[in-house]
Amino acid sequence: MINLRWCGFYVAVALIHVVSLLAGWDALATPTKFLLMPTLAIGVVLGSVRPLRWPDYAFVGALALAWVGDIFVADAASSSFIIGLAAFLAAHAVYLALFLRAVRSRRVPWATAVLVVWWGGLLLVLRADLGPFFGPLAAYGAVLAASTASAFATNRLIASGAVLFLTSDTALAWALFAPAAVWWQSDALIMALYTGGQFLIAVGFVVARRASRNTASVSG
Repeated sequence: MINLRWCGFYVAVALIHVVSLLAGWDALATPTKFLLMPTLAIGVVLGSVRPLRWPDYAFVGALALAWVGDIFVADAASSSFIIGLAAFLAAHAVYLALFLRAVRSRRVPWATAVLVVWWGGLLLVLRADLGPFFGPLAAYGAVLAASTASAFATNRLIASGAVLFLTSDTALAWALFAPAAVWWQSDALIMALYTGGQFLIAVGFVVARRASRNTASVSG
């Protein structure tokens, strides 16, 4: 069983962030949001087997891209929104490559084809509200669906985290582009799903990398 003390700081920051959103403590919610991915990246480095190799560096790079996304994806009316969207798209592209190359343990299940239905359905429902963002969000959704599908070729932790991430982004799209339908405490729910998803993906990645390194050591 992997020792999870390496991600304790991230868990603490994530809990404080979600609670601050629930309580309406904006002065605490903003700085803790910007600490999320840096603390998770530090945790991944601490939990990974030495020496670090390209998948480990690539994963930390994906978290850095997600951190940029956290900074800029907050308001669809802002000109910087597209920067955050592009950063998250790049992060999912890195995840996709890592899930298929570095931590893959099985074939991608055919059942993940349902994600195409999710992608098309979400675009269809929000098409009137997306405006000029229809194209960029369609591209982002395609990469998000692909990375989520590829997560099912890894382990249960990564797959579960990817589903939470997908759910978070779906809720975020709804909150940003169909604000009339936003529900109570939507920000807290979105961030709880997002932080939980990133946590499970990170733990699953470290577990998979440790297993592959141990197997390589034994076979070598």
